[in-house]
Amino acid sequence: MPIVLGASYDPAMQDAAAHLPRWGFVDPGPLRDELTALALAGTKTTTSGLLVEYELDGEAVPEPGERQVLVGSADEPLAIVETVSCRVARLADVDDRHAIDEGEGYADAAAFRDSHERFWNGYVDHLRRRLGNPSFAIGDDTAVVLERFRVVARLGVAEPPGVIRRVGPAEVPALAGVLARALGADPMVTWPMVTDDDLPRRIRAMFGVVDTAFAGEGWMWSATDGLGVMTLLPPGSATREAELSAEVGPALALLTPDGGARYEAFWAWIGHTLPGEPHWLLDQLGVEPAAQGRGIGAAMIRHAITVADADRLPLFLETGVASNVALYRRFGFEVMTEVNAPGGGPRIWFMRRDHR
Repeated sequence: MPIVLGASYDPAMQDAAAHLPRWGFVDPGPLRDELTALALAGTKTTTSGLLVEYELDGEAVPEPGERQVLVGSADEPLAIVETVSCRVARLADVDDRHAIDEGEGYADAAAFRDSHERFWNGYVDHLRRRLGNPSFAIGDDTAVVLERFRVVARLGVAEPPGVIRRVGPAEVPALAGVLARALGADPMVTWPMVTDDDLPRRIRAMFGVVDTAFAGEGWMWSATDGLGVMTLLPPGSATREAELSAEVGPALALLTPDGGARYEAFWAWIGHTLPGEPHWLLDQLGVEPAAQGRGIGAAMIRHAITVADADRLPLFLETGVASNVALYRRFGFEVMTEVNAPGGGPRIWFMRRDHR
């Protein structure tokens, strides 16, 4: 079901869409779903492709003003998009502005290039066979098509904002990207992972590993079709969470410069600091940056409160962002403990809301 934030949903555009060519990001699957969600949210306004693929497919480079129907993984029409500008450039000449506007968390053109080279090299042998050129390689002089676009109108059935549903492991790759962008500067995320130049990629991979396990337990929720993400742990889940931590520990160790030592110690301390009484735990909460301020986060908090109140149990959370404390207080949470994490870690506020 299409997302209806950003550009307006316009039923009158349905007929116009029938006469436009259809197009989707990459191949159908989780990556297409994530990139599509970014575009519909207004986070992603540029995209890139290899010129040689346009030539092999007999497609012309997009011209400003051209419109296409953006489709999802099931080939469902989601929106009409319009090319704002398009140019062909050397890979070495991609600028920071284009890279950042890809909306995938790239800090600059160097990060863009690293990610795209890995992606394109993943199927470079296929390109070589199509070209009949076994020496074709991705390098500085590789011609890339750099397109800037805008969403003109939404298609399909409009979904009310704030719809919250439980999600399974198959949806985690896309939602991990949302969490990485939303929480990429949160001290509770950055400090345990140990800061270096590769931190954004490692944070996203970490959410993918952890939340695949959480989603398998039914602990993960999506709001407004993927613009918001929440993990909500039920009473009595501490033992199972410890078992899952042990299972994913080797994968997490590979994602941290210190072999996962700081990550493991930090989250073990969090677990020991939380009260032992039965409770619900609002663990992760993130909203796609371009969709923040639209009530999605508040809707997820209210959902967690409703679940805990139905069980007549308290709802706990912890935050490493001082400005979040006042936000949560507006929902009835109060600070239980405010303390610095051991080993030079960030200051953490442990908060509680009793059932009403």
